[in-house]
Amino acid sequence: MTLIFIALVVALFALLSLGLTHLANVEYKIVSHNGNTAQLVQILHSGIDSAAKAIDDPARPDLVNNPERFCSVEVVPRYWTPTHLGAGRFTVLSARLEGEEVKGIRFGLTRESAKLSLETVLAWENESAGRGAQALQNLPGITSTVVDSILDWLDADDDPRPQGAESDWYRQQQKAYGARNASVIALEELLLVRDVERAMLFGDDHLMTFGARQANLRRNLFLSGGTIDPFSPLDLQLEHYNPQGYDASAWQFLLTPYSAEKIVNPHNVVRVFLNESNLEFLESQLRLHQLDEESIQFILAWRNVRGNIGDPLDLLDAEVRIDELTTLPSPFSCSDPAMFERFLRLLDEAVTNSAIVIRGRINVNEAPRPVLEAVPELTPEMVTSILERRQLGSPAQRHAVWLLAEGIADLAMMRTLSRRLTTGGDVYRLQVAAFFEEQPMLHRVEVVLDATVKPPRTVFYKDLTPLEFPE
Repeated sequence: MTLIFIALVVALFALLSLGLTHLANVEYKIVSHNGNTAQLVQILHSGIDSAAKAIDDPARPDLVNNPERFCSVEVVPRYWTPTHLGAGRFTVLSARLEGEEVKGIRFGLTRESAKLSLETVLAWENESAGRGAQALQNLPGITSTVVDSILDWLDADDDPRPQGAESDWYRQQQKAYGARNASVIALEELLLVRDVERAMLFGDDHLMTFGARQANLRRNLFLSGGTIDPFSPLDLQLEHYNPQGYDASAWQFLLTPYSAEKIVNPHNVVRVFLNESNLEFLESQLRLHQLDEESIQFILAWRNVRGNIGDPLDLLDAEVRIDELTTLPSPFSCSDPAMFERFLRLLDEAVTNSAIVIRGRINVNEAPRPVLEAVPELTPEMVTSILERRQLGSPAQRHAVWLLAEGIADLAMMRTLSRRLTTGGDVYRLQVAAFFEEQPMLHRVEVVLDATVKPPRTVFYKDLTPLEFPE
């Protein structure tokens, strides 16, 4: 009997020991998983910081598609992680758009100025009734009810448009709320607007992966022993993982709550204010920015004789009458390549507006057709000409005035377009994915970086991790 009792006690202790071992193993896995998750979050933030530093880099690296800087960047070396994880890396990605299609991903950032700013839409509507509504009507799949409802959501009053909705309408819904009556703080906020559906904003790309797979993010292929495979360069042609045939008509590619640009020269220095009251100081600034002598003398003569310069375009093919016998011709013209380059140089270095930041202008070199057609002065034929002639990165097209030089717009129209169009922009949207080489686990966020301040700040952060990236 005693032996049976001892055997039962031993068995009980054995079971207890097994149970404790199992609990310890489960606890270890939980702690390990949480530790790996925390490390991935830190790697994500390294990716965001890396993108911010690239934006601020004086060397002006390629921000559009730069695999070497943004693809599978090692943060945590392999020898610092457990062997089953591999190195910790991040990839910065954006949608790769070709015409009206999404062709997978590219390793870079997207300028928000390539989209139509909702703040600008409201400004156009306040400028001339119906102008903002006409801009919104270019959006694919939009209805008159949605147009009026978006404008009612943005404007400051509580008076509904004929087919719109204000707070009174929203308070009658099952979950009552009011219209913002101000600019939205995130594009997703439009889902609160009457009749706006998620498919309008994001299309069929429910996972927000642009049709790509994890293989696109893990471009560095490793051999056993941790050495990089020399036959798998970073700049391999991207695969087109696009089985659903995603198109680029979703509003996420066309609308933005964030769009702004710093008024600085190519070296990130604030441009000269041409209407500076102290002409001696103006002259010193023009020389400091290394404008040529002929340009400096003409600008100073204009200021002495004709006063302030309303728009740099006023200087084209103009003249200043110094006295009855002397007339000084402008060194700037669109008809002569050398004189036009001198004018572009002036635009690089000087402005007639003292504002440091301008919001809501549309990047004419990057915006898709629906966004360009939203600009009130641009006809469909003009938009077609722009799309056919623009060349991203062309020195001759570094300012929107190239539309004048190419004969797409005349001088009178260009004066208006210069307030609506730009070729720059300092607010960027991107996704960052963090992962370990040997694990399918992946964390992903979407952020918007505002580089009109220094250092660039994050103005939008959305965790996409619950939306699994297909392997």
